[in-house]
Amino acid sequence: MKEKNLAAIDLGTNSFHMLIVKVRQDGSYESIAKEKEAVRLGSGSGDYEEIDEAAMNRGIACLKRFKVIADSHKAEVFAIATSALREALNRDVFLKKAKKEAGVHIDVVKGQEEARLIYFGILQGLPVYKKRILMVDIGGGSTEILIGQGGDVLFSQSLKIGAVRLSERFFTKESFEITDIQRCRFHIEAYILPLVAEIQKWKPEVIIGSSGSITSIGSMVLALRSEKRDRLNGFEFEASELKKIRESLDAANTLKKRAKIPGLEEKRADIIIAGSLILDEIFKHFNLKKMMISDFALREGIVYDKIKNWKRYESKDFHSLDNIRTKAIRSISNLYPQGKEHSEHVTHLSLRLFDEMLGLHNLGTHEKEYLEAAALLHQVGLAISHSAYHKHSYYIIRNSEHMVGFSNSEIEIIALIARYHRKSIPKPKHEEFKILSPEEQSLVKKLASILKIADALDRSLKKNIMDVSVSMSETKVELILVSRKKADPHLEIFSLEENKDLFEHTYNRKLFISLSPDSKKRIL
Repeated sequence: MKEKNLAAIDLGTNSFHMLIVKVRQDGSYESIAKEKEAVRLGSGSGDYEEIDEAAMNRGIACLKRFKVIADSHKAEVFAIATSALREALNRDVFLKKAKKEAGVHIDVVKGQEEARLIYFGILQGLPVYKKRILMVDIGGGSTEILIGQGGDVLFSQSLKIGAVRLSERFFTKESFEITDIQRCRFHIEAYILPLVAEIQKWKPEVIIGSSGSITSIGSMVLALRSEKRDRLNGFEFEASELKKIRESLDAANTLKKRAKIPGLEEKRADIIIAGSLILDEIFKHFNLKKMMISDFALREGIVYDKIKNWKRYESKDFHSLDNIRTKAIRSISNLYPQGKEHSEHVTHLSLRLFDEMLGLHNLGTHEKEYLEAAALLHQVGLAISHSAYHKHSYYIIRNSEHMVGFSNSEIEIIALIARYHRKSIPKPKHEEFKILSPEEQSLVKKLASILKIADALDRSLKKNIMDVSVSMSETKVELILVSRKKADPHLEIFSLEENKDLFEHTYNRKLFISLSPDSKKRIL
């Protein structure tokens, strides 16, 4: 692996963060720059139905500045968006502006994926890898709860309660009243109570908190103790200390009063009431005694995940899904077992075709992974109905909470590959296909055409075609089929002829089919 620079951008509801690191050949890294801006992307948008114009302009301006800094370090940029963009109906407008005006491509991740990346970030900064941890990350728009051990996610939940979201719902007046506090607590409690039994079941050994609200509380606790620390990473505070902080915040019922609280950053004074209430309710209902603070969170998790992917993709021996993604795909496959044996055989044939046609499609290991995932899941829609099951497969893949380890754009690509393995070829009028970039559209067509061919090769569901090789020229592609002993592959050959339209259209080559000499002898 070559030495390179990487910029990880976390587009939070409250703040945008950027971490730039130098990645060494062995996969280790060192931080070379950090940036943070309080953008308030979710501010003024009600319940995040839309990002208002002012917030959108602030966000794009921030991204432009971040991109200039990243470019000055010659760093490859990876940007992840969370709650505010995840929920906004007009998020595509922001994503397109970010790409066009700032030159930044943004992946919008689901709550479970956000929690997983934060967990990986925490593991970079605290020696808790082997311990069963309860992770609490209070963001501007959502709170992520996760149980993890040994790098595995045992349980995670994303709750729509965040410091900015609740501040704009319960604390909009110049000064708050005790009834506002009570109403906010009841609202938080409705989200927390359903998780109590699950958290108790896992019996976490260490409690770790991350992100702005919790680090702000940590700074106030330090001031309460009259202590000074350069960093909060690894700092622990007790439930009794959180109670004292909450009492001081309740007494400071105006922004002016809160700005005078020792240890509280002025920019966070308007949202700390809501953030501290979320943490207080979590402490109370989960019966927590103390919490350790992590300075590392989502951006460090992005760095770790990208380095891991680089090392995996650059390995010549790599040819399959990594452990986390394997678990995700297998968990969905197990939930929808209809046609599972067929899907696994189609996956084998798909990957053989991919390898045989490397010189034709010019795709790499990353894209091969998408094909593998789509092939394994292309029939899960049968759980809903046989009629138009390819569309049901798209819906299940696109909306499944089990697709951890994949970004939203990756999930969309995988879902569309599965959707186009049968029936109509991709068309401009198809809404889901239309919103993809030209590069993504081309990728979907290339991989879906391979999956469509592989699916046809097991049309009888009897594994009549055991293997396939490919011969190519400038004008044609010939599939040489190896049939199973005593098999009759006539149905597969007929199905191939019926389903080669997408392949020929995508690759601009005629597709021909022949049987290997040994297969001919067995049939005759």
